[in-house]
Amino acid sequence: MTRQLAPSDPQSVRSQHLAMAMAALALVLGLLFTGVGVSLLNNTFRSQAKERFDQLADRVQNDVQDRLNAPLRGLRGAAGVYAASNSVERGEFRAYVQFSELGRDFPGVSGFGFMARVLRDDLDRFVAAERADDEPAFAVSTMPGSPTTSMATDLYVVKFMEPQARNQAVLGLDVGADPVRREAIERAVATGEPTLTRKTILVQDPQQRPGWVYLLPVYRAGGDISTPAQRQALLIGVLFAPMVVNEVLQGAVEATQGQAYFELFDAEQVNAQTLVYDQSRHLAAVRGESAPNDAAGRLFSTFRPVSAGGRTLTLRVSTTPAFEAEAGSLMPVLLGLSGVLLSLLLALCIWLLGSSRARALSVAQRMTLDLAREQQRLLSIVEGTNVGTWEWNLQTGEARFDERWAAISGRALDELRPLNIQTWRSLTHPGDLLHADRLLEQHFDGRTPYFDCEVRLRHKDGRWIWVLLRGRVCAWVGNRQPALMAGTLMDITERQTAQLALRNSEEHFRQLFETSLECILQTRPDGRVLNANPAACELFGMSVEELRERSRGGLVDPGDARLQALLDERQREGKARGELRMVRGDGTTFECELSSSIFLDSNNVPCANIVLRDITARKRSEAGIARLNAELEQRVGRRTAQLEASNRDLQEFAHSVAHDLRQPFIAIGGFSGLLERRVTDDRARHYIDRIKAGVRQAGELTEALLALANLSRVQLRVQMVDLSAVAHSVMGALQQEDPARARRISIEEGLVVQADAMLLRLVMQELLGNAWKFTSRQQHTEISFGRQSAPAGDGQAVYVVCDNGEGFDMAHVDKLFRSFQRLHAPQDFPGAGVGLANIQRIIARHGGQIWAESARGAGARFFFTLGSPAA
Repeated sequence: MTRQLAPSDPQSVRSQHLAMAMAALALVLGLLFTGVGVSLLNNTFRSQAKERFDQLADRVQNDVQDRLNAPLRGLRGAAGVYAASNSVERGEFRAYVQFSELGRDFPGVSGFGFMARVLRDDLDRFVAAERADDEPAFAVSTMPGSPTTSMATDLYVVKFMEPQARNQAVLGLDVGADPVRREAIERAVATGEPTLTRKTILVQDPQQRPGWVYLLPVYRAGGDISTPAQRQALLIGVLFAPMVVNEVLQGAVEATQGQAYFELFDAEQVNAQTLVYDQSRHLAAVRGESAPNDAAGRLFSTFRPVSAGGRTLTLRVSTTPAFEAEAGSLMPVLLGLSGVLLSLLLALCIWLLGSSRARALSVAQRMTLDLAREQQRLLSIVEGTNVGTWEWNLQTGEARFDERWAAISGRALDELRPLNIQTWRSLTHPGDLLHADRLLEQHFDGRTPYFDCEVRLRHKDGRWIWVLLRGRVCAWVGNRQPALMAGTLMDITERQTAQLALRNSEEHFRQLFETSLECILQTRPDGRVLNANPAACELFGMSVEELRERSRGGLVDPGDARLQALLDERQREGKARGELRMVRGDGTTFECELSSSIFLDSNNVPCANIVLRDITARKRSEAGIARLNAELEQRVGRRTAQLEASNRDLQEFAHSVAHDLRQPFIAIGGFSGLLERRVTDDRARHYIDRIKAGVRQAGELTEALLALANLSRVQLRVQMVDLSAVAHSVMGALQQEDPARARRISIEEGLVVQADAMLLRLVMQELLGNAWKFTSRQQHTEISFGRQSAPAGDGQAVYVVCDNGEGFDMAHVDKLFRSFQRLHAPQDFPGAGVGLANIQRIIARHGGQIWAESARGAGARFFFTLGSPAA
């Protein structure tokens, strides 16, 4: 018979509620454990399914990669045919391909072909040779859809393509006209490695499905192909194998046995543009629709890299409904139902037991909770102070240490066993035991209320750590004999280290303060002197006490107005530096350099450190140097004025001579012409021609002298100048003078500099004019202008004008840039001999240099740089 608890009995009601709570807790825990079990079981099945899926994904990845790289075996075999023969004819290549089993060994491959690199100038010869090689109808055609503006100097023409019957459409195609294929061909030739093109549409595929072309360059045997340039020079041609993506991957689809879907992307990026194969919606990639996201609703999905032809493709593998059906199981459901039923039964039993013993359990729970709260409070106090606890039975010598006590010594508690007073003594520094025993005796005798001692303890790693032991006797026996003692242990190593460092720092500062050769004062912000080092006492000629009595007002010259500015700066910035005039003990003044900074002493009172240095001798030297500089500037000014006057006189003289000489030469030339009309004797005519030639040469020299005089007076106007445009303009004018001359002119575009536009045009006219003049006797004129790499460690650009003209002997290069110096006879090449001298001056005014390299009969190269122009 069940006893009804009276509603008025609060304790019974609480006990009943506790019983119900325990039953509910049991139910919740049962359901929780059931959920955990179901989750673990479900995770186990999922983990097994994930492992099986990873193996399936690995198999798909390897299968796809093997199928994509399968054509490489055939291409390497064809490369072997070329390595074994100096010239592979059409019949040999056809025999090799017929021997290969395309459908079996190379699924999805349309065939094997060979394309030759043909220069556009050699195209007719190449076509004639192919027609002679058992292909009378051979013709070169452009790839469908290729840019019509492509005018590359070389073509990559399909020479062989077997089986020819189903690849007739590609025979003779200029594959290099297609940007996608050309980029891959040039990469293959430059690296010498097998190369796979980006996604493209094969010409011979009537369904126009996505595909790739596998490329393998072939080089002449025996040559060095270690650099791209060498590989380009030794290139025979490029072997290739077109592949239809859908056919290549058909076998991989069958190998999945319906357990996985996969998509292939033609790059590391995954998007609709890079999708080349989708097992479930392949046509979507062709139509340009968005890439299907079949993996979003699948159990597992993964991305795998696929390497083929030097490129990395991306493979996405996901599970199919068939795979997910096999991965499912009813075991987690059955386990969940069983756990729920058992949890309900357990909760019912606990509620029945709790109802019958509610009162007893209620009382026990209250006592347990009180005890737990007290233990938690004590534990929180111990943990909050980060100390270890210990107990010592003085009658038996046994001791108890907690885990924190052991951790402070770097050990686990089990490593300290057996636990007794000798364990502590064995770890304590021998030099500290006597002091600790003396403090214990004082506490036992009642002279100290607590045992408080700092000792060194041996850490597990061998070092000594400082600890603070605190405790008291908590039990006595007999005639006041200590029986039980308890306390704490705290690690104070950092505090001891900090105190030691502080003492060392103070000692170092004291020694630095006392022995420093610099004068150091310590003051208050109001100017009172607190301390001074011996160097300061020697500088001022006073003792420390005398310095304290004088304070700042007696040490700084009252007439020095710089003091207030320094004080304001120190107040604002916390530090200041400057110069002041100070007063010694005997009343004499001296100049000093000082720096001052504010700091707080141990009582947080502001103080100032002042470091002084006597600079009287330096000031005296600076004054002397200033006087010498003033005298030097006056001398330089006088010499400069004299030099400028001389330059003006010289320029005026040159200008006057040039202008005054023109009129006589004009008269001589005019009368020579009149005389020539009246003279019929051949010898006299020869003499008149010699006179006219001399007049022309004198006129050229006069013009050169005038240009030389004008050059030094020109003021530089620096602006952006397009050197390429200037060169085109100069060469255009030169070519109009002799339009029938065979020539090849090369000017690099985009050369822009900061310079004077007029003077730089004179430079280009002289250099390009000389190149045009000295190539006049060549059958074919070649002139180029451009920029070349700067010398190592030099950031300036180097510009060069090259020609294939007469050149000159480098033994006479020192005369090249001198005024009125010539390296060729006037009757061979006209000129006054001052042009190069003038442009050297122009280049020098722009902060640059000019030099030349040549050999007689091998042309010339003139180099120049443009630095920072000077006005």
